[in-house]
Amino acid sequence: MSSLSSHSQGSSATTQDIPSSILPTPAQPGPFGHKQRKNFFMPEGKTEFNHGSYGTFPRSVQENMMKWHNKAEENPDRWVRLDLKPALAKVRTQLAEFMNCYKDELALVQNTTVGVNTILRSIDFVPGDRILQLSTGYGAVDKTVHYICDTHKDVEIVEVPIVMPLTDHEIVFQVEKTIQDHLAKKDGSRIRLAMIDWISSVPSVLHPIKALVDMLKSYEILVFVDAAHAIGQVPIDLTFLNPDFLITNCHKWLYSVRGSAVLFVPKRFQTSIHPTAIQGDYKSGSFELEFSWNGTMDYSTILSVEGALEFRKQYGEDAIIHYCHRLAVEGGEKMAEILGTNVLTPHEQQVGNMVNVRLPIKNINHPKIETPDYLIRLLLDRYNLFAPSYKHGGYFWTRVSSQIYLELSDFVYLGRVWKEVIEELNAEKDA
Repeated sequence: MSSLSSHSQGSSATTQDIPSSILPTPAQPGPFGHKQRKNFFMPEGKTEFNHGSYGTFPRSVQENMMKWHNKAEENPDRWVRLDLKPALAKVRTQLAEFMNCYKDELALVQNTTVGVNTILRSIDFVPGDRILQLSTGYGAVDKTVHYICDTHKDVEIVEVPIVMPLTDHEIVFQVEKTIQDHLAKKDGSRIRLAMIDWISSVPSVLHPIKALVDMLKSYEILVFVDAAHAIGQVPIDLTFLNPDFLITNCHKWLYSVRGSAVLFVPKRFQTSIHPTAIQGDYKSGSFELEFSWNGTMDYSTILSVEGALEFRKQYGEDAIIHYCHRLAVEGGEKMAEILGTNVLTPHEQQVGNMVNVRLPIKNINHPKIETPDYLIRLLLDRYNLFAPSYKHGGYFWTRVSSQIYLELSDFVYLGRVWKEVIEELNAEKDA
């Protein structure tokens, strides 16, 4: 067995050379780091390095969710007929304050995939319309865009090639160049909508979203911001950003329970946007009514946003964001040092709570890693941890999520795990 596989990641006993935390916060409220583990559900010996994929929530947020769940069960008729919609409206009010927009511009949905489908399947695309998207866009979003093209005559994709590292200026330039190249064709088509990530998934890159939104709008292109990773990871000011549409998952970085997201639709578009599941309030004249009832389901996960916001207020929004960002930056640098490689984004402003570190794999086409299953099983079964890995720009990378329950020593340990895994892989004859 590996010498690392039995390491108890709940403490920094094997990394005494690393301070438990060297990361200041604006107000120093804390405590952050391993002392936060008690607030989450991770068992002893398990550390979560992939918060970005599915999120995880504090115990207090589960308690909040169960409050709503039990309330529904105690009197289903009262809950559905009288109490549910006011409860959802209260959460929308809280989110509107958090995101600086109007309550009536927000709809609560289950996840980003639902939000993307809601918008794309509501827009009346016509022949000649084009949808612009980045090559690094999320897979499910890309498939939804392809579905729209497959089901509409002469609606096609205009893809912006993105290979990191690029500066913020280069990203904006590459998007604008793609638009100008399309205009130069003069074929009668128009880019009607742009799908733009605020923070892309793999590779994880914090994009210059305000500059992108403003530039795209200058070409009279509708802008749909895929902000799946944004809320809870970066401050959101929708009045300042002014996108045409935006969707963000609350269950990733905000700490709500899985199955909770918020969709932003300005009033100027609301008459043409409808839920993916049409119900009795269709064309009721109220955007809020159409989205406040999605049929019989458990709404407690969506309402757990209330508990998530309460938890974050307790520790300080700025402090949480600052801690996780600094830990991602410093942890990524420490891992790169251990592996003898580099981080993908040398520009710190492109890092939120997730950092991409290059893995020194000699043969990125090694048959064992042609599919993700080998590394997934190895990391989970041998080391009881997981961090996703992927190819980009001719290299193999791992994406590591920072969070308030982690410390720098955890990044050191993960770096040593990856070093052991890769040395083993490189030693094989197919390397």
